Amino acid sequence: MFFSRSYVLTEEQRRMYASEKLDNFRWISKLIATYSPYTLTDADMASEYLCQELAELGQFAELAYSAVSIKFLLQNFAVLSQPEFPLENYNALSDIVLVDSFLGSCADLPVYIAYRPSTAQLIVAISGTSTMQHAFHDLRALKTSHPSDRGSIHSGFWALYEGIKGPAITGIRKGVVDHSPAELVLTGHSMGGSICYLLCMDLLADESLLPSHDMKMRIAVFGSPRTGDANFVDYYHELVASFRQRQGYHSFKEYSLKGYNDGVPALPPAQLGYRHFCKEPIYTVGGKLYRTPSTESERSLFRVESNSDDDQSFSLFPKGGHNYYNGRDLERFSRRIGWLDKAMPNEEGWEARYIAISKRKT
Repeated sequence: MFFSRSYVLTEEQRRMYASEKLDNFRWISKLIATYSPYTLTDADMASEYLCQELAELGQFAELAYSAVSIKFLLQNFAVLSQPEFPLENYNALSDIVLVDSFLGSCADLPVYIAYRPSTAQLIVAISGTSTMQHAFHDLRALKTSHPSDRGSIHSGFWALYEGIKGPAITGIRKGVVDHSPAELVLTGHSMGGSICYLLCMDLLADESLLPSHDMKMRIAVFGSPRTGDANFVDYYHELVASFRQRQGYHSFKEYSLKGYNDGVPALPPAQLGYRHFCKEPIYTVGGKLYRTPSTESERSLFRVESNSDDDQSFSLFPKGGHNYYNGRDLERFSRRIGWLDKAMPNEEGWEARYIAISKRKT
């Protein structure tokens, strides 16, 4: 089977695409994204275990977009995870302990830190673009020198990062002291992934920022744009190599996912001197994940040739786009969170109000 753009939408898919309000950046993909000459095959397919692991971490990244407080969502998880509620199918969040949540001093960028007992992970999740203020900083694509003097970075992303760095490190330290996690995970979707990389680099560069020196690190980002130039990316890889030399090669894991028809990973354009951090990003199409070769790290699109007869997963979100990672519709989550916000969740009777609103909207 060769995955192509030819498909017939079901009635449910027509309704789903008709209800889209957020930009999926398919138009950007058509304008500037480039196809790799390398054709992905079943041999490049990621394991089911990794697919499940990243799908679960994606739930944390998506939750960061919530307009309703993370504390409220977790305290009411039993109700909110029921069918038609915002956290339906977000089962990875069922046992987490909130360490901290805050808004950055620049553009109120949301961040939360939580401990996941089932995996002994301390997870830092950073929101992607959700307001006009965030979008303004996305567009500040002029580069500025990094304090390390090891390259240049996106000035808008740097401003957003500086606004969350202090409280993020304080929250990480608290989480490490309170829960003694085996691993620190940084995750984010879209611009949130770029901010995760900047935080990751500071943690790798300065051992004194963390109270534990034997903790593993992992970064998992979804649909992330480019963040810095080639010199800055080289500096990142030096930091990772140094950390692995001290802690062991498997002490640091990196996953950067690019989706079919998602134009955001093609931004800012490579012609402006920007480069991606991840040498071997993962490409997702048809509900499957494929490992890509290091020679193609700047490519945003791949052709896939499969011998599998199972194309059911491909039919879920055939148009691709920025808000369809990990087999979920991020826009549906945002829509339901919006209904919950209108239901005045801090006042008695919010459940009934939410149900009434959802019935009117569907």
